Amino acid sequence: MRLVHTIDRIAQGKATRREIGEIAARAGIVSLAIPVVARPAAAQSGDDLMYFTWGGFESPELFPDYVEKWGEPSTSFYGDEYEAIEKLRAGFEADVVCPCIDVMPNWMRVGLQPLDESRLVYLEDTFESIRSPAAAFDKGERYYTPTYYGFTSFVYRTDLTGITPETESWGLFFDEAYAGRMAIWDSTDAVVPVAALAAGITDNPYTPDGDDLEKVEDLMRKQRDLVRFYWNEQTTALQGITSGEVVLSYAWSAAIPPLIESGIPFKWAQPREGLISYVCGLARANRQGTDDELVYDFINANSSPEAGAFMIESFALGAANRNSYGLVDSETLVRNGLETPEESLAGSHTYQFVPVDLKQRHIALFDEIRAGF
Repeated sequence: MRLVHTIDRIAQGKATRREIGEIAARAGIVSLAIPVVARPAAAQSGDDLMYFTWGGFESPELFPDYVEKWGEPSTSFYGDEYEAIEKLRAGFEADVVCPCIDVMPNWMRVGLQPLDESRLVYLEDTFESIRSPAAAFDKGERYYTPTYYGFTSFVYRTDLTGITPETESWGLFFDEAYAGRMAIWDSTDAVVPVAALAAGITDNPYTPDGDDLEKVEDLMRKQRDLVRFYWNEQTTALQGITSGEVVLSYAWSAAIPPLIESGIPFKWAQPREGLISYVCGLARANRQGTDDELVYDFINANSSPEAGAFMIESFALGAANRNSYGLVDSETLVRNGLETPEESLAGSHTYQFVPVDLKQRHIALFDEIRAGF
């Protein structure tokens, strides 16, 4: 199950470059080496830029043009966006960070700097549906540009269930036919929107309150008595699916490659209520004085078709740049559930910011339910 563990670490932003290289080798990518050519004769060099990011996202294949021109940046890592925000608040300085759009209102409180849209070379090549979300702007200025997205759905054993493509639904997580044979992520980011979508709350399944929250609560209580387990790491869920301990599990798209390799009969669902999606990208952080050319070269390199193709092939994540898909073979796109990106994005429910007080109430409610009350 080492492959499953490594894919899980990549999905959580914890993988090392060596682990990413192993995954790429299994995917048939012959070489990941990007030669570092001589730097231009200039006062600055690549490592004058501080890139504060998820572990694994320091791979130079994600910003090849920058590496070719300047060399590799300096890097620092975080395992959670809120951890990163607190570190910046405490005085750490960085040039570029990797926010997800639903957390942007929190990032905006730690000194992000506006971006000049005229210098974002690939902005117009970004899928329109994710190009300019409201949270990317403040007072008319852009602070964020998307570079990748991912989908959340569920996987199920086709040999151990009666589920068909026509019956794929988030409502299956409340179906007593699968009592003791299902698993879901141990987070309100999963249990709340899954229950909301099953209850028909589709406008914004992330922020149920009032009567809607009561409906969600009822389903969450029902689900507690049906799940085999709540999982913290997707590795646990994939081990359960592979062994047959569970036949239905909430999953990120990074689950697809290891399950294919395992050889078990399974399907990545397309629930009729829509996939859950998340969109992330880059923002200019709080450090002052770094040369603008370095910053924009780095952001543009991350946004290039080639960087997006690597993201698709090695992370099973979708590239925001529509031109990346022509660089990836169709088999890989199908394997990673990315063969129809615009259609899938349009029919999905993108994570939205949940106000702090409401988020705290969701967490308190889930803690109470999980504890058996």
